Amino acid sequence: MASTNKTTHLNLNQWIASDPVLRTDFNFDNSKIDAAVNARALVRLAGGSLTAAASQISVSLTDYDLTQYMELQLYVSPVTSASASATLSVNGAAAATLGSLTADGVQGLIVHLCLLPGGVGGFWFAPGATGTSSGTFRVTSVTASGLTSLTLACGSAAFQSGTGWALYGVKK
Repeated sequence: MASTNKTTHLNLNQWIASDPVLRTDFNFDNSKIDAAVNARALVRLAGGSLTAAASQISVSLTDYDLTQYMELQLYVSPVTSASASATLSVNGAAAATLGSLTADGVQGLIVHLCLLPGGVGGFWFAPGATGTSSGTFRVTSVTASGLTSLTLACGSAAFQSGTGWALYGVKK
């Protein structure tokens, strides 16, 4: 017998003192939780850490069906050789200047790329020790089904060894 009470959103068991607690009830609840989390999951698509200095970080998206996602999130913990403006390119074409990165390794970069029917667009944050810079961008010529690559560059500076990055997709 299941519990007397149920949770509001997932209808999970909430037992009262007189209810028998059964293993099958827990298994059933765990299946519901797993399905609910997977339905709106934040999925790690790619990521890594640079083992040598590089002028850019390029991410190929050709192995992913991006029509399953409503947003991509790119997180970078840049360590640059000098202060520089970061730029994002979509499919090899410039999309946005994302603000200035500092060479002290304190400032990170977060890019939210919304996969909209009329193109891709989004916003970015560069939180650092002295404040946060942010902005928006839009690329109308590329949709989720045509998105093949993202490239992050930092002008005349270089991303140093140890710069970490990760790309996540938010499922529809």
